[in-house]
Amino acid sequence: MKPPNTDMETLTAYELRAHGEEHYRAVAATEDIDQFCSSLDWILPAHEAFIPDHPLHLRRSSAGFVTLARGFNPRIGRYLQPLEASWCLACPFVGNDVGAVVGGFAESCETTLRDWDLLYLSGIPQDSEIFRSVLRNFHERHRIGLGHKTRRYVASLDGGLDGWMGRRSSKFRSNMRRADRARTDEGVTYEYLSTFEKDFDAEALYDRVLRVEEKSWKGKSGTGILDGGMNTFYRIMLPRLARRGNLRVLFARLDGQDIAYVFGGVFGDTYRGLQLSYDDDYGSLSPGNLVQYEIISRLCEEGTRWYDLGSELDYKSRWAESRLETITMWVWRD
Repeated sequence: MKPPNTDMETLTAYELRAHGEEHYRAVAATEDIDQFCSSLDWILPAHEAFIPDHPLHLRRSSAGFVTLARGFNPRIGRYLQPLEASWCLACPFVGNDVGAVVGGFAESCETTLRDWDLLYLSGIPQDSEIFRSVLRNFHERHRIGLGHKTRRYVASLDGGLDGWMGRRSSKFRSNMRRADRARTDEGVTYEYLSTFEKDFDAEALYDRVLRVEEKSWKGKSGTGILDGGMNTFYRIMLPRLARRGNLRVLFARLDGQDIAYVFGGVFGDTYRGLQLSYDDDYGSLSPGNLVQYEIISRLCEEGTRWYDLGSELDYKSRWAESRLETITMWVWRD
């Protein structure tokens, strides 16, 4: 067994951002995890939107990074959690030697970092070096528990659009062809945004998204992205993605107005879908399916290999054929 990496330094939020490209490479080098949701493009907006009152606990070493936040609960005491714990998608350990990252962090938990009672860790594949390293480094001195599993549907785009369609059911293919013919007959067009100039107005683009959201069933029922933390989350995230050239947005338009949208972000060879919605008045045209189908077509043209549709929902099984599964882990200090 390798000795733990002991050259860990504490970072401020500013310093983490300054090491942004290094963190990006560390995420890309970490196998099996949800890379997009472990990247700064996801975890920093999540922290600012949902738990801004939780001080950051950030570590860096030659092996990689640890990104956690501090909290306190009267029932459980002092705890450390991922910067994004709303969906339990983000893994806090990334690096070119992730076992050494976990080992170095565990060592610091016994020496310099003593003010904790509980570690809450998420986004960990159960058959991974991260999982084994947590067990190896903490089980002798502390209690470890396994939490719930989080699954995402992921579609392979190998073989391009034809290959992806060939892996769908005959009923699905028939329905999509029918919807596409109706789209053409009605005059629905698409606007696809994948490159952005330096003076790109992310606020204006997001406001355009929200105007569609307001007319959707989600917006009308108060379950969409119009208010609160979700609104803040995406307002912070979209400019970050655009600056990296990783934002993808597609609108369906009819008679000069937007009737549906879908947007997401790219990490490496994977597109992570983020939000999709449509104007209820045009529901008969299946605009949600249309924008989903069209962005898959555009992604295939770009050479994207995977489409991560996000957390497990039944309807996504029609669009994807595999699932990424991670778990949460608890470490109680003894």
